[in-house]
Amino acid sequence: MSLQIDLNQPPFSFLSERQLTWLTGRLDLVFFQSKDVILDIGQSSPGIYIVYKGVVEETDDEGQVFTQYGPDDLFDVRATFESSCKHRYVAVEETLCYLLKAPDFIELINQSDDFSIYFKTDLGTQQQLVEQRGGEVSEFILARIDADTMREPLYVSGQTSLARTAAIMKEEQHDALLVKEGERTGIVTKSDLLDALLNRMLQKEDWVADIACFDLITVEEGDYLFNALIEMTQHQIERVVVTRDAEIVGMLELMDMLSTFSTHSHIVAMRIAQARSLDDLVLAAKRLETLISNLSAQGVKVISIMSLVTTLNRRLVQRAFELIVPPSLQSDVCILVLGSEGRGEQMLKTDQDNAVIIKNEQIRDALMPSLQKMHQVLLDFGYPPCPGGVMFINDSWVHTADGWQRRINGWLNSASPDAMMNMAILMDAEPVAGNSSLFKDVRNTWHSPKLRSSITASWFARPAVMFDIPLTLLGNIRDDHGVIDIKKGGIFPLVHGVRALSFEHGIYETNTFERLSRLGELNVMTAETVQGLKDALVLFMRIRLRHQLEHVSENPGLTQQLSVKSLRSVDRSLLRHGLHRVKKFKQWLSSHYHLESL
Repeated sequence: MSLQIDLNQPPFSFLSERQLTWLTGRLDLVFFQSKDVILDIGQSSPGIYIVYKGVVEETDDEGQVFTQYGPDDLFDVRATFESSCKHRYVAVEETLCYLLKAPDFIELINQSDDFSIYFKTDLGTQQQLVEQRGGEVSEFILARIDADTMREPLYVSGQTSLARTAAIMKEEQHDALLVKEGERTGIVTKSDLLDALLNRMLQKEDWVADIACFDLITVEEGDYLFNALIEMTQHQIERVVVTRDAEIVGMLELMDMLSTFSTHSHIVAMRIAQARSLDDLVLAAKRLETLISNLSAQGVKVISIMSLVTTLNRRLVQRAFELIVPPSLQSDVCILVLGSEGRGEQMLKTDQDNAVIIKNEQIRDALMPSLQKMHQVLLDFGYPPCPGGVMFINDSWVHTADGWQRRINGWLNSASPDAMMNMAILMDAEPVAGNSSLFKDVRNTWHSPKLRSSITASWFARPAVMFDIPLTLLGNIRDDHGVIDIKKGGIFPLVHGVRALSFEHGIYETNTFERLSRLGELNVMTAETVQGLKDALVLFMRIRLRHQLEHVSENPGLTQQLSVKSLRSVDRSLLRHGLHRVKKFKQWLSSHYHLESL
């Protein structure tokens, strides 16, 4: 039989060639007239149906429509696992389906672990499988920290002389040693020794404990190498200590990893760190898009890409600040990034969203030329200006700590839509350059129990329920001329709803995933709901990133519009499930904040 369905996409792509050949020989093509009942409530299912042509509608015993199935969609897996169908499936028009009989389906489930997991697990695990099979995943991305990737730890006593420490490094061909002093363990590197002897003018007889760093950065044995790379990038270091059950078992060196790692993120990080001019920073910034594209193509998880890109973006801003703002002003200024960058959820460059806290009004005039120059540099990096003017070149977004506190009080007391949106923007703020201590009192302002009244929280939450979820009454994806706005229809309601709950409960975290975790810990939402929303957000971001990378040359403005028809059947199915989770979350928010009339 010549098949008219695509078996090269999940879940069938999880099967081997032999299994696919076996499957092809067992598929039957069946025809249904319009209004024929394919499966009825209480009926034992003969197997799973894969729609080739036509439309099938799923309803309950009262006629409520749950969803519709079109070409390449399949149903009813649940009935195949259970004793009978829970819903009714009716052909809306003349329909052709392939039928894979229940015993053959169960046989494939037993033969293939991935095929089995896909049908028996949650949205998050399903999309992990889809991501891994969507392209070739590099060995580095899947590699874990083990005895083959790390070096055995070498120790010296804290009372070892600097001269002897240098000799041990040379003898053992190690660039770093662990230092044991009493209950403490630290690390000393070859660079530390050079700095101590040449710049700090210490003597060869001095103890190594005097220069060791006892604030170790650690990773767990068995974790992914990629996560270790993120730690190194975030802390601007070239090695991390490996632990097993809190005991040190090795050391992981950046240079040992570079021959394996092919995305070149270390080059971007080093270019930023070594930049001596703004032109150097611009060159580093231009590498980011290629880096993101490479990471995505190699199967790196979206959350890992976000973490790495957030680190590099913030380092860019920090280094630009150091090169532009006069040293005499740097301790009197705090640069904040807002929006998706503040939440650590930005990947490809979006509009500038930033603000400044100044120590006193006397430095404003002296600082503004530097802020204007930083704004231009951000434009050169590829960050377009914010259409709403949320930028530190706008006086409205530059204040002293007292000024910001007065503004926040005014916003929360007025509860106007514009004020609430400004508050939402500021609530995602993260200090990235200058004196971060200036931010502490500002942030504490909106954590005041008095300002976080139930009425204010309700007004704050309103925007989360204002946009419609792009689902039809039949439960399918509703597109507008073939596209949906994934930000308005999925990402924003989820992100802002979580932000509103975080405001209500005084949560300090800015990242949406971390906010969700805290809401779960506080029993605001069930663990199942928390994980479901995390899975949905990862899905939206993954599909949006792939779509933007495919269309970035023709649409440099980073459209939020997704072409539904261009999505694979499996992605449309996952997207539909993700949107349904956001729809349920919106309904819960409306009830929680008494917004049902909106």
